[in-house]
Amino acid sequence: MLSRHRRYFAALTLGLLAAPLVWGLFAPDSPDLIYKEGRRLAPAPGRPADLAALRAFPAQVDAYLRDHFGLRHAMIKLHKDLTHPVLFKVDKSVLVGRDGRLFFEGNEAVRQSAGIVFRDARVAEAADMAAQMRDELAKRGAKFLVTVPPNVSTIYQDDLPDWAQRKGRKTEYDLFVQDLAARGVKTVDLRPAMTALSEHGQAYLFHDTHWTPRGAIEGFNTVVEADGHPDWRIDPATAIGPPAPQKGGDAARMLGVEDQVSEMVDTLTLQKIGDDHALTDDFMPDHVVTTGKAGPTIVVVGDSFTTTYFPLFLSPHVGKAIWLRAHGCAFDWKEVESFHPDEVWYAPTERFLVCEPGRWPANLPGKQS
Repeated sequence: MLSRHRRYFAALTLGLLAAPLVWGLFAPDSPDLIYKEGRRLAPAPGRPADLAALRAFPAQVDAYLRDHFGLRHAMIKLHKDLTHPVLFKVDKSVLVGRDGRLFFEGNEAVRQSAGIVFRDARVAEAADMAAQMRDELAKRGAKFLVTVPPNVSTIYQDDLPDWAQRKGRKTEYDLFVQDLAARGVKTVDLRPAMTALSEHGQAYLFHDTHWTPRGAIEGFNTVVEADGHPDWRIDPATAIGPPAPQKGGDAARMLGVEDQVSEMVDTLTLQKIGDDHALTDDFMPDHVVTTGKAGPTIVVVGDSFTTTYFPLFLSPHVGKAIWLRAHGCAFDWKEVESFHPDEVWYAPTERFLVCEPGRWPANLPGKQS
């Protein structure tokens, strides 16, 4: 017979083992916590209909119980906190979606795509800024358009947990397009094209915040078609080569798993025409492509979505293609005008659609920073 203290210990052990099962009956974890692990919730096993189903039944029950016992997420978090090196820094601004797709949560990107964040006054200021740029260029007879590469969370809504899905809410992108239309600013909405591409091809990288080469081509083609240059379209059949493995990605790096993930990514076979001259030595340099051909001068004011692709895609068709960094609305308008452009494309990524409070391009008339 067990001694008294051993009986107490046995009862305590039994209670600890039973607690997750009992807790799971009355307060199970939300399914969204499973989706954040990058996989789908194991379904409840059905009644076996044949011998093969009967053999698979134990594994199905085991998978279901692993996903549904109580306190599961709390215990996983406790294990991570106890075993994770204290000095190891991991960026918490990455959401792991269904099937492992990574979403950047910085700059309110996921909440912005869901319509949870809605900064209408700042969206109106961004539209005012675009209208002012249009007006300044119109004085010289130059054209202007706005196009906004969507967040990956805007395009891959089904891969997000329920709380991060749009569910019919109006977003800042919707309002920006609406405000620009009210001001008569030419706008190219890239969401329909990127959504259509995502249904039969990879529009965005899986472990990165950016679009794929195929996604960039689709975005560029949508812009030039709307801008009256259909002959500038890039043919993916000739511009894209065989896929190659790509390790990591910026979202994977933020999460600390860049050495553990990879994906197959299409390669570009295009060659840039002309000389590319960097204007700065920063991580993402402003640069000018001079082709030596007769053609318009086009300035793209954007960010990392367009810096590599748009000058390359423009080079067969223009005299000069200039890419300038938007700096979160803090670029210098005098620099834009110094190139005497025939067209300016303002192309901030969706998460940079609104300016930081108080920011306004230097030397652009209107609101001053």
